[in-house]
Amino acid sequence: MFQIGEFSKLSGTSTRMLRHYEKLGLLQPQKTDEYTGYRFYNAGQLQKINRIKKLQAMGLSLAVIQQILSEEDPQVLKKHLAIREVEAAEELKKIQQQQALMNSLQEVLGSEKALDYHVVQKTMPANFVMSTRQVIADAAGESVLWQELFTAAEAQKVQFATPPLALSIYHDPEYQEENIDLEIQMAVLGDYQETETIKFFETPVLPVASVTFNGPYEQMPDVMAALGQWLEINHYRLAGPMLNINHVSPAQDPNPENWVTEACLVIAPINGEDERNG
Repeated sequence: MFQIGEFSKLSGTSTRMLRHYEKLGLLQPQKTDEYTGYRFYNAGQLQKINRIKKLQAMGLSLAVIQQILSEEDPQVLKKHLAIREVEAAEELKKIQQQQALMNSLQEVLGSEKALDYHVVQKTMPANFVMSTRQVIADAAGESVLWQELFTAAEAQKVQFATPPLALSIYHDPEYQEENIDLEIQMAVLGDYQETETIKFFETPVLPVASVTFNGPYEQMPDVMAALGQWLEINHYRLAGPMLNINHVSPAQDPNPENWVTEACLVIAPINGEDERNG
């Protein structure tokens, strides 16, 4: 039998953590002296503590590990490992996104100047469009909408205008990460039959402020910052949804470096009444 200090050395685990495992019911001493309170462990418990530490290294919580060890059912372990595998995949995705952002920031700092986004004030003309508008679970659902629109266009042999003016329109009054009210449009020529989800109509003329940028969508916060600064300096306000014109989209080119996006805000000048109500 080994005293707690000896067992700590053999197991590579601090005495503080051994006492914590004991408190949680993960690893009880083989024996505790009733007079001195000294804890004693045996060699067989080294395998158990190694198992605990391996499960911890996989990212499982101590509460989950306690359940796995107490039930001693291989199916319980299999279930929790499957859950952890999904969680690890999500964590990896977030890490990769963070790495991409860090690389982008390093490029900006390396150039010794901030990215310069040129804001253009213009009027979007009226267009006859093919449109579908749905609430999607998250941003990834946009590709499904485009697929539905193109499938419907192929079924009716829709002729797209030149340029087709592929628009993504975000109708939510505030930023949404989930349950996004999204409309997509393509300018078309001719008359076609509407369906439950596909509509054809003429869009209104829209005054907008826009920024056209090349590359991945991670730039969007900087683009919005440039647009927000322009609105403030030029005394304009938001007067409608945010629009993205997809000049070169992921569907056209899988390489993010080749994407060309024009981010647009529908605008109106601020007058005295706007300022008083603001």
